[in-house]
Amino acid sequence: MEKIVSDLLGGNKTAFKKIFRLYYPRLIRYSSSILKDTTEAEDLVQEVFIQLWEYRNQLKPEKNLAAYLYTLTRNKCYNAIKRRIVEEKYLKNQAAMETEELYHISFGSNDEFVAMEDMLNEELNRIMNEMPKRCAEAFRLKWMEGKKIREIAEIMQISTTMVDKHLAKGFQIIRHNLTSKMFMLFLVMVKLS
Repeated sequence: MEKIVSDLLGGNKTAFKKIFRLYYPRLIRYSSSILKDTTEAEDLVQEVFIQLWEYRNQLKPEKNLAAYLYTLTRNKCYNAIKRRIVEEKYLKNQAAMETEELYHISFGSNDEFVAMEDMLNEELNRIMNEMPKRCAEAFRLKWMEGKKIREIAEIMQISTTMVDKHLAKGFQIIRHNLTSKMFMLFLVMVKLS
């Protein structure tokens, strides 16, 4: 192995290819076991070999090349995991900020705040007026008045299965007609009710 490392130090591409063929599959398995994602592992191991080639002059022929490659791969895996955690925290913070923003938005020249919930209720009423009558009635009873499925079935004098069908259709109409932010607020309200 010292000979191959010496040849690599001299910029020998054949030596590099031998090292690549020998260690690439092993490093993929190793990094996949850490990352639990083969595609990400493949990208990462490619980075390891790019770094090996770029910094080959710093290698010492007497040092264990395998240990060097595994250590480099492990460190890159840990950095990737740290990056994932930071990205997830960022996305959670963004979602929390957007949810907060859903409740209040500034409108008009007088900078008066209008409650998003009021806007959502206006939109829901407008959309429900365009729904089929029975569908709108079931939807209003469930989401505006908070009635249970059985209660709605009794009030409307239909089966619970029909109530479910009316609600599913109403939900589909609402999803199709609300903006993504308004629909997200609607989902938050539904979960809270």
